Amino acid sequence: GNTDIKTVISANSFCNETGMDAISAASTIACFSEIHEIKLTSSEILGMLADIADKKGEGELLGQGAARYAKIKGFPDAAMTVKGQELPSYDPRGAYGMALSYATSTRGGCHLSAYPVSYEILRKPVSTDRFIFEGKARIIKNSEDLNAAIDSLAVCRYIFFAASMEEYARVFHAVTGISLSAHELIKAGERIYYNERIMNAANGFSAKDDDLPSRFFNSYGYKGSDIQIRPINRKSFLKARANYYKARGLDKSGMPVAEIIKKLEL
Repeated sequence: GNTDIKTVISANSFCNETGMDAISAASTIACFSEIHEIKLTSSEILGMLADIADKKGEGELLGQGAARYAKIKGFPDAAMTVKGQELPSYDPRGAYGMALSYATSTRGGCHLSAYPVSYEILRKPVSTDRFIFEGKARIIKNSEDLNAAIDSLAVCRYIFFAASMEEYARVFHAVTGISLSAHELIKAGERIYYNERIMNAANGFSAKDDDLPSRFFNSYGYKGSDIQIRPINRKSFLKARANYYKARGLDKSGMPVAEIIKKLEL
């Protein structure tokens, strides 16, 4: 990776100005670097971003994302993606809630679908052990419902820890004139999640796609030069995913059970 702050700021600004996702762009460039076994300089990184934006040279292929790029180049395992979406910087080997959340998120490797790292690292709203799966299924389910509702309001995520659902409900009423309780807002988020699951299934996604890249199960991660992060135990992950399906009301294929569909009138 590149830790030069000026390069990081320039790269992020360029992505914002050109409409590229900074996380996907960074992960795709990292995929390129791994496949070709080269460490890119700051100027090369910025140049590659420009090539992606202009569909110039290798940039045209990189613009299709890490999963497609790695597959075309013959190294599919080099793409750190879930459901085709590039993973952000939270290594799931160091935060098991994020591991389960990445795998089960309807939009792929997204850190904001549930954001269990807030429990595991930020210790908010309560602290949990980041190296265990126990208790994470329910946390992720509840957080997904909450976040889906908040995202549908189109409000800034950075006020998440300061605002309550009751406050969101009051703001919603002030803007729309529609009265909803905090509970009703969360139920709306729950319906959103299940509808996304149903749409994913209609497009060919199933339980096999609720998974992580194999690297996280068979390779160590590294923090700095001397701290190793153990790979995730595959059996423990699959058990946690099964617990999540149960808490979420999904069958073994990853689809909402009939009772949920009827209850929420999906």
